[in-house]
Amino acid sequence: MFGFKAYKDKRYWILLIIFMTFLVSFIVFGPSEFFEKTLNVLLFWLLYGAAFWSLYYLWKYFGDKKKEQ
Repeated sequence: MFGFKAYKDKRYWILLIIFMTFLVSFIVFGPSEFFEKTLNVLLFWLLYGAAFWSLYYLWKYFGDKKKEQ
């Protein structure tokens, strides 16, 4: 179903670097009150992962669509 072809894609690595930079900066410079509640942390991780994979597959879809034309 899902393969690990994403690891060979340049788009994956570009987005991963951007998202990891944002994640580290948010953890370091973000409000500490945000991380005190378990629900906030859970929602943050779920939305963070969903945003990453959504952007990756949208970028891949439009890139492949443009390449076909």
